[in-house]
Amino acid sequence: MTDMSSTAKTRLIHLLGLPGQRISYEQARDLLDHPDPAVRRDLAGRTDLEPEILFYLARDPDPAVRRRIALNPQTPEQASVLLAKDFDDDVRCDLAERVGRIVPDLTPDEKSKAWRAVHQALTLLARDQLPRVRRALSQALHTLPDAPHDVVLMLAYDPESSVACPVLEFSPVLTDEDLLAVIQASPMTSSLVAISRRLNVGEEVSNALVGTGHVEAIAALLRNDSAQIREETLDAIIDAAAPQSSWHEPLVDRHGLSNKAALRIAEFVAASLLQKLAARRDLDAATIDTVSHMVRTRLRREEGEPVPTVALFDAETLRLAQRQVESLAAAGKLAERYLLHVAGEKTVPLIATALAHLGKVSLGAVIEVINAASAKGMLAVCWAADLSAEAAVQLQIKIARVPPDEVIKPRRGGGFDATEAELEWQLEMFTDLARKR
Repeated sequence: MTDMSSTAKTRLIHLLGLPGQRISYEQARDLLDHPDPAVRRDLAGRTDLEPEILFYLARDPDPAVRRRIALNPQTPEQASVLLAKDFDDDVRCDLAERVGRIVPDLTPDEKSKAWRAVHQALTLLARDQLPRVRRALSQALHTLPDAPHDVVLMLAYDPESSVACPVLEFSPVLTDEDLLAVIQASPMTSSLVAISRRLNVGEEVSNALVGTGHVEAIAALLRNDSAQIREETLDAIIDAAAPQSSWHEPLVDRHGLSNKAALRIAEFVAASLLQKLAARRDLDAATIDTVSHMVRTRLRREEGEPVPTVALFDAETLRLAQRQVESLAAAGKLAERYLLHVAGEKTVPLIATALAHLGKVSLGAVIEVINAASAKGMLAVCWAADLSAEAAVQLQIKIARVPPDEVIKPRRGGGFDATEAELEWQLEMFTDLARKR
């Protein structure tokens, strides 16, 4: 209200009483059509009026009066329906804020009597042509567990991101089925990101989000520690992650990362993230050793230092390695798990001898593979030794010193990413090279 003269203030006190004093029904009724809008505005802001007085004021020609009624906590629900159709945008915005606030305060008895009118008003506001009105309603309802499902779902599909995103990210009313339907129907990245940020995103929803291929939504999902992501879904993310730098750090930080996933991630992330990955406490020793080796190799390459070649296999070293391999084989300990556990720069002769023994290939051929730093050659040797494709990844890095970006990974779903003919040809080629030495 604008500043009034002392005469006007005196007149208002006479009409409405002193602040804090109740006004009678007759006094209020007589003021409903008062020619001074300031009087009607002050009347509309009172909380001690009968419902019919407030309902009458909801039709007042002055928008400022109707705004007061829209915000008045005592305004009857039937007046809310009327105000939801008001031509003045500010009236509808104010109503959206107030109606949204009263939803959780309705008692069961009040709900049975008033809920129909409240629901009708909420529905009208959710369909309002003005985004500002729908945005006000979304902000009022987005965290309420008692908000009507159909109204919240209507807001979730809203084409304005500022309307849809609050309920998509926070509303406890929306089910996984609702979210899956929104994901299928929504072209808006902002909506997908909002869903990705929800608390406790379920596995099916995570899978659907990844299936959209939206880079920002997947990055948000990876950063959401409470999101449930099944292993095969994470594998799909890792498959596509190399060119998506925004995924790298959240992948490295992802809780519950398997050893296999960690090694796959290590193949494409930067050296700084490799160091972070190597510092994790929840990976096994063999994986940490492999990642640490990759860190050292990557840092040397980035600093322009030559990566040291494997020392020559002298006869005495190979004789000791042969005796150790025979002893391990006799004890039944020459297995993949052991080889991965001990594999490193200082055990290259031992691992080479073991691979030759297990694969029934010449030690000379294995040495040629190692000296050539051949990814395909080491893949073939591991295949001949009946090791897994996952083990071949570690041995390419730790024994053959294959650069991480050249490592041959398992094919999707597991297994060696090469045909038997290709693998046999690699063995024959390196065997021939060894014979010519």
